Amino acid sequence: MPQAFTVSGRGLTAPYEGQENLLVVHTCGKALGAAGALVTASGVLRDFMVNRCRPFIFATAPSPLIAVAVREAMLILQQEPERQQRLIELVAFTHRQMKNVGWKSSSNSQIIPYMVGDNARAMQLASALQARGFDIRGIRPPTVPAGTARLRISLTLNVGEADVRAMLDALVEETEGILR
Repeated sequence: MPQAFTVSGRGLTAPYEGQENLLVVHTCGKALGAAGALVTASGVLRDFMVNRCRPFIFATAPSPLIAVAVREAMLILQQEPERQQRLIELVAFTHRQMKNVGWKSSSNSQIIPYMVGDNARAMQLASALQARGFDIRGIRPPTVPAGTARLRISLTLNVGEADVRAMLDALVEETEGILR
């Protein structure tokens, strides 16, 4: 797994924290359960953006509710590091289980692509898994390059090892039926 994910989950730029010329965009979607993003930068870069960057100046401000949700999510991350550790363990478990059925993943994160290739088959497989109670989405062009349609498996702390096993069993069964 990438070092930043396994060590602190703070992202690939964490080792550069404090650098004067660093501008970082932190997304607030999947991991924080909110929307939008935060931009962190030194005072000079921040002042430049506030005064000169037209997209920033004319953008609609986020809802105060989103700001509260992001703040609370960040507090939870700071105060409950065991959550992050549980997710890291669940990701490792999932990758081991996938390897046991002969699948390799190019991802080491909690978002695991299952490559299908054909658009129609990817969407059919996603629908079949959704019908079995798994919230797995089909991803196809233009989001991904042509010929690389896939399923996006997103692990969260709302599932456990038994859920992962059941999902992989269903994926094996549905793959055998659909991809013949």
